[in-house]
Amino acid sequence: MTINDRLPAATDYRADIDGLRAVAVLSVMLYHLSAHWLPGGFVGVDIFFVISGFVVSASLTHAPSDRFHRFVAFFYARRLLRIGPALVLVLLTSVLAASLFIPRAWLSEFNERTALYAFFGLSNWVLQTNADTYFAPRAEFNPYTHTWSLGVEEQFYLAFPFLFFAWVKLRDSKRGRVAATAALALLGAASLAACVWATKQMPAAAFYGIAFRFWELAVGVLLFQLTASNSNAEAPDRRNVSRWLASAGPWLGAAAIAASFALVDATAFPWFWALPPVLAAAAVIGGCNANVEHPVRRLLAHPMAVWIGKRSYSLYLWHWPVFVLLRWTMGLDDFATRAAALLLSFVLATLAYRWVELPVRQHRGLARLSPAMRIGVLLAMIVLGWGAARLILTQQRHLSLSTVARNADEWYVTSRMPVQLMPPETSTRHCEVGVRYRALAGGQVISFEPARCPNVPKPLNGKLSVIGDSHATAYLPLFDQLSAELGVKVNVYTYPGCAFVDLRMPMNIGRGPGCVAFAREAAAEVARDASPSDVLFLASLRQPRFADQWAAFDQSEVLAVAQSDTLRQWSREARDEAPVLLRPVLAAGVKVLFDAPKPVFLSPTFRCADWFNRGNPVCRGGLQQTRSSLENLRAPVMDSISAVASGNPAIAVWDSLPLLCPEATCSALQGQRPLFFDGDHLSAYGNARLYPAFRSTVTALMTTGR
Repeated sequence: MTINDRLPAATDYRADIDGLRAVAVLSVMLYHLSAHWLPGGFVGVDIFFVISGFVVSASLTHAPSDRFHRFVAFFYARRLLRIGPALVLVLLTSVLAASLFIPRAWLSEFNERTALYAFFGLSNWVLQTNADTYFAPRAEFNPYTHTWSLGVEEQFYLAFPFLFFAWVKLRDSKRGRVAATAALALLGAASLAACVWATKQMPAAAFYGIAFRFWELAVGVLLFQLTASNSNAEAPDRRNVSRWLASAGPWLGAAAIAASFALVDATAFPWFWALPPVLAAAAVIGGCNANVEHPVRRLLAHPMAVWIGKRSYSLYLWHWPVFVLLRWTMGLDDFATRAAALLLSFVLATLAYRWVELPVRQHRGLARLSPAMRIGVLLAMIVLGWGAARLILTQQRHLSLSTVARNADEWYVTSRMPVQLMPPETSTRHCEVGVRYRALAGGQVISFEPARCPNVPKPLNGKLSVIGDSHATAYLPLFDQLSAELGVKVNVYTYPGCAFVDLRMPMNIGRGPGCVAFAREAAAEVARDASPSDVLFLASLRQPRFADQWAAFDQSEVLAVAQSDTLRQWSREARDEAPVLLRPVLAAGVKVLFDAPKPVFLSPTFRCADWFNRGNPVCRGGLQQTRSSLENLRAPVMDSISAVASGNPAIAVWDSLPLLCPEATCSALQGQRPLFFDGDHLSAYGNARLYPAFRSTVTALMTTGR
C-alpha cells in the first residue's frame, strides 16, 4: 500500500489513479471486515504495489540527476516525509491500545516484535518467520500485520534509486534506456520465477517477502518507463493496435479486478492469483499518455472516489488496528460492530490526513532543510517513536486494563512455579533447578536438573520423563517444583500438536510425519536412558476441544464429530496401537502414568475474564461446564485407558478432574483466580493447585517395588 503521491508539476495529475487507490483500499477493508463479503479483497494490496511503482517513478522524473547522491537524497527525503510521520503515529497509538486491552498469549505471540520491526520497515521479515500465513488466525489478531506491505515497499525503495537513476541518466540514449529497462525487467522476471516456486515450498515467505513481491512493483515501474519512452510518432501498422489497446485495456483491467475480488484462491497465492490483479491495475492505469477521458478512468475520477483515494494511506494504516482491537474486545462478528469499525476507521483516517499528513507535507520548516537534513530529522523521529513503543511494551503489566496482565503470575505458565501461589507446606524448594533446552527430531526436550540438594528429606532415585503436546508444557511449573522439592530430574519431550498415545486416533492419522518420527525417537530415548524407578508421564489433549484461543466452535458439531462412526473406529485402532507404542518403555522397566482428560470449556478463559471482553461472541459459551457432561465427553478415552492398563501394574492413571472440579459444576475460574488459561490449558494457579496430588502420585510410583 502506498501513500498519496502526486505526479510532479511537469506531469498532469491523474485523478483516476487516486480513484483506483480508493478501489484498492476499500476492497482490503471489506475483506478484513468479513472475508465472505469480498473473498479476494486482499488483492487490493497488489493493486497498490503497481500504483506505487508507477507513481513513484513519475515523481522522480524531474529529480536532480546530475549527481547520484543528490538523486538518492531527494528520493529518500520524499519517501520518509510521506510514510514516516503517519506510520509512527499509528504504531504508537496501536501499541498503547494493545497494551491496555490485549494480553500476551500464543495468539498474540508475534504482535510486539511485529510492532517494533514495523518502525523500520521490517515487519514482513518477522511475519514470514512465522509458520502461519496471512490467512491464519494469528495474523487476524495482530494489530500490525498490515504493515507487511509497507515493509515490502520500503525494501523495494532500497534498490529502486539505483535502478531508476540509470534509466534517468540514460533516457536520452535509446540504447542506454533499453539496457536500464531490460535490467529491471530481468530482475522482475527472476522475482516472478521465485514467487512461482516459493508459493508451494515456503508460502509465508512467498506472501510476505520482498524477493517474491518485487515483480509487482516492477510492473508499475516498467509501465512508466515503457510508456514515457515511447515516441508520439508511431508506425502506421502499430497505430491501430495501440488505439485498440488504449480503448479496451481499461475495460479488460476493470473486469479482471472485479473477477479477482470474487474468484481469487488464497491457497494459490501469490502465484497464480496475484498476476491477474497486477496486470489489470497496469491496464487501468494505462501509462503516461493514457486517455483520462476513457469511461473507466472518468468513473474512477469521481470526486468521492478521489476523496477516499487521497486518504487511502491513512485508511490503510488505521483500519486494521481498529478491526483487531475490536476482535480482541467487543468482537467483530455482527453488522453493528462492523459498521462501527468502518466508521471509526474513516474518522481516524480523516483526522490523520488533515492534521498529520497534510501539515507535514506542507511544513515550511522541513521544506527549508536540505534533503539530507530532512532525512536525519525524520529518521530521528522514527527512532524516538520506536523507543517510546518499546518503553510502553515493557510497562504493559502496569498499564494494562486486563486482569490477565495485571495478575500475570497466576495466569501465565513459565518454567518456574510461582511459590507465592502455593500453601506454605507445599512450597519448599530443597534444590536449585537448572532448565536446559535441546532439539530432538523436530521437537524439543526441556530438562529440569536439580543441583545442590543437601536437605531433600527422602531422595528419589528415579527420574520423570514426559511426552506430549502443548498440554505437557502446560505442566512446566509443576515439574519445576517437583524437581526443586524432591531432587527429581524431569525431561519433557514435546512437539506442538503432537499427542502421544492420545487413544482417539492412531499415530498415522491426523499427524504429520515429523510428529510420528519425534514420538518414536522420544520413546526410544526414554527406554534407552531408563533406570529403576523411572516414570513416564503421558500428558496430551485426549478429548475434543470446544474453543481455541481465536474462536469458539459449535458445540453440537464438535460432539457430532466425536461420536461419529469414523472416530469410534479410530479409537479402537488407537487402543490396539497403544501397547505397541509403549512396549519399549515398559520393557525397560519404566512405569507409565496416563494423564486423564481434564475439563474443557466452551470459551478461552483469558479472553473472557475482563469487563471489556465478556460480551465478545467468543465468550458466549461461558466459563462453566457441568461435571456430568465432562464425564460423558471423556468416557470413551477413560474406557480405553482402563483397557490398556488392565492387568499391567506398571501402568497407572492420574485423574485431576476431581481436584479441578469437586462440585457438580466445573469452572475455569476459582473466584477471580484462573484454573485454566484458555479453553483447556492449565494456568500457573492451576498448576499450584494440582501440585500436591501430582507429587504424591509420582512419589508412590517411584517408590513402588523398591
